[in-house]
Amino acid sequence: MQTQVAAFVASCAERMGQVFTGLSGSDRSRDSDVELVIQLLGDLWSAETSAARFRGYVASLEGFRELVPSDEEIVDVAGIYSFYSVLVLRYAALYRSGGDVEDALKCAHACLTAMGQLDQNLPGVDFFAQEAEFQQNSVSPALSDARDSDHISRLREGDRAVSRERLKAIQARLRR
Repeated sequence: MQTQVAAFVASCAERMGQVFTGLSGSDRSRDSDVELVIQLLGDLWSAETSAARFRGYVASLEGFRELVPSDEEIVDVAGIYSFYSVLVLRYAALYRSGGDVEDALKCAHACLTAMGQLDQNLPGVDFFAQEAEFQQNSVSPALSDARDSDHISRLREGDRAVSRERLKAIQARLRR
């Protein structure tokens, strides 16, 4: 069960990862943040990564500007979706650092919230339903062998494609 939940949060994070790297990658001051996210995404898919390493990721992510407390609301499109991406990554790392299922649920909820908000801002899309379906399918008994490396590779590649699609939609929203 714990292996399956680890794959679930890795999958959620992968679907939001390129949103962060794509929106922040052109800002040279964020190079180390982008690199950390890329490393975290790789480690989330690895069963061998230690809980201590994930605690380090959590501490680093909490220092990202998206999660630093502020009196100002995030109102720009890039800032909103970068925030959601970092939040998803944080909850995924929190789950892997301690195994608390509540963190996995918060990870899933942050993905759904981000996609629901994207649906509200883009006509003719249904990212929320797509995310709900991905989450449902990733906990399906038919896909429960999260240790199968072929299954994990296919899942990760599919999640990367979804992440690229989301980034393109957000970038289109930015051009409006």
